[in-house]
Parts: sequence; C-alpha cells; structure tokens
Amino acid sequence: MQISVGTRQGLSFTPSAEEWSEAFDDAKRQALVGVCFRGVQCAVKNDNSKVANLLPKLKMQWLAITANIQRRNEVMNRRCAELYGLIKAAGYESCVLKGQAVAMYYDDKSNADETNRMSLLRQSGDIDMWMVGDADKVIRWARDTNTMYYYDYHHADLSLFADTEIELHYRPSISRNLWRNARLQNWFRNEGLHHIIYNEQLKCCVPDNVFSLILTLNHNLWHLLYEGVGLRQMMDLYYVARSMQSSEEVFCLISRFQLESFASASAWVLWYLFDGSADNSLFVSEQSPLPAPNERLGRFLLNEIMKAGNFGHHDDRLKSERYASSTRLMIQWLRHTMRLVKYFPVEVAWTPIGILRISMWRRWRYMNEF
Repeated sequence: MQISVGTRQGLSFTPSAEEWSEAFDDAKRQALVGVCFRGVQCAVKNDNSKVANLLPKLKMQWLAITANIQRRNEVMNRRCAELYGLIKAAGYESCVLKGQAVAMYYDDKSNADETNRMSLLRQSGDIDMWMVGDADKVIRWARDTNTMYYYDYHHADLSLFADTEIELHYRPSISRNLWRNARLQNWFRNEGLHHIIYNEQLKCCVPDNVFSLILTLNHNLWHLLYEGVGLRQMMDLYYVARSMQSSEEVFCLISRFQLESFASASAWVLWYLFDGSADNSLFVSEQSPLPAPNERLGRFLLNEIMKAGNFGHHDDRLKSERYASSTRLMIQWLRHTMRLVKYFPVEVAWTPIGILRISMWRRWRYMNEF
C-alpha cells in the first residue's frame, strides 16, 4: 500500500510465493486489489528481482481483476453524470457522495496519463447520490422512476440502471447518537450546501474536501460500530486528509460532531499504515487536518480493520449461520458492543435509543403509505 500511495519506493525484501498469495488474498478481503496492483507494478520498475517469486498465474489473475475494476469505474463515472442530469432535469440539486467522488482525490494532479489514473483502481460499489430536498420529495421522485424497491431513514434504493445500484440519499450521513445526528443534519441542510462544488471530470457536483472529511469520518465510524470498517475506507480518508491542511473550521466541525476520538484513532492508523510511521508524515505535524494520533485507540481500530475486512464482510466474530436463533444473534452483537464500549462509550450508549428512533420513523411512514 505504501508503494501504491507513493510513500515508499520499493520492497525492502523479496517475498516468497506464499507471501505473495497471502498479500493477494488480503487485498481481496480489504477491497484493495486494484490499488495494490499499482504497488506491484511500481515494485517491478524499482527492482524486478524483489518480485521474482510472484507466480505468473497469480500476476495475470491480479492484472485481470484490476482491468475489470478500471472498466467498472469508467461505467460508474458515466452513470454518476447520467443520474445527476436526470435529477437536475427534475429541478433538484444533487451531488455524488463517497465512492466516485472520493476517488477523485486518488489522482496525482501532476500525472497527465489518463489511462493510468489511480482513481480508476479504487474498487467501487454502488452510487451514493445526495438529492437535496426533504425525504418526502426525494422518495416521491424515486417512486416515480418505478425502480425504487426499498427506503429507510437514510436513503432509498433504486435499480434505475441495469449495471449499477443506486442509493439515493436525503440524508448524506446519519448517527444513532440523536444529539450528533441533529447537528449533522442541520449542518448538511445549511453550511454543508456551501461545500458542494462541480467536478468537470465527473460532470456532476461533489463535496469539497472539508465536507468529504467529515462525511468519511462519520461514515467510517458508523461502519466500525455496526458492521465493520476496512482498509478501503481508511484509504479514502487518507487521500481526502492528504488533500488539505489544518484549519479552524475543520477542527471546529470535528469537535461539533463529537468525532475527536475516532479522528485521533484514524490519524494513528493513517500514519502507521500509509506513511510507514514516518517522522515527516502529515498526520504527526501541525498541518494535519486531524487531531494528534492516539496510539491506544489507533491500535484497537487497526485490529478491528484487519479482522473485519471490507465493511466487516470477513469478520468471523459477526458471521452467523443462516438459521441462527435470535438469542444467538443477540449474544453475538452484545459481544461486539462490549468490545467497543471501552473506546466509544457514548456512541454505544446511544445505540438502543437510535435504533428505536430510526425504526419508529420507518414504521410510521410505511403504516401511513400502505
């Protein structure tokens, strides 16, 4: 990863064939196959002898997946522009969140080679589009497309395109901590709108780096608390944070949304993993947009990341048999919660209340509609 992001020039040793296989498997677990293959390519250029044990069959498999990721991103970029145009034609403003918008920060602006863009190597999921408007109007528009199949407090799910799923957001991000959630929604509806910019490359609006930093921090914290957060999400945060410097506005927003603990844990992970614990890392300097790294919280976060994989899909602690009993599922989630309460007690304490509040919102809407 360090070779991929440019903080290390080449490999410091010659991995065995087994280690290359493990690296590939880890890249798949963390949804970083494409960006890690960039590291392989750079390592080959730096010292081909260090890559001698990378078996040709594995290298070709890695290359094939990376090529598919690039093609997929090209499709996703086109779909973002198309969806933006449809919403614009309906008289609403919108902007792409996370995914394709954050990927733009991956590109080296000094690199004019359009075929070798780092943003095309980031593994994409669905399209997260924020349609600026209240939930009623957004849901009504989504239903009128005849492709909406689900909605909740956060977003509506659409199958508007045959090759891309869409999450149409009326709330860019949420929290089960009702106090934090109220502050977040108020900021999104007001000051947050001033942090939306038009991206010529994507042909649609995206959040600026201040908005993206807050959104990514809150999004990653949500996944840590309730599903699992992976290295792809941390790499998103790394590139967003690297694009900016400290400012009073950013520090005030991190404090306002009670993200200090998670931000300081994230800062340590970014410093340790991506910058290789370098003394000149942005994240240990006064110019960092994040709070000072907290090693205790950071090591806990890193351990969770490595066990959980992308979005927690590989966390054996949270995997359940198809027909597991409700009691067993509850015990499993209680164990998960107890791991977190020591480090994020306020968020854990708010969880039952937040679940009830969000569930009531959805139940009330469904009862009144159907």
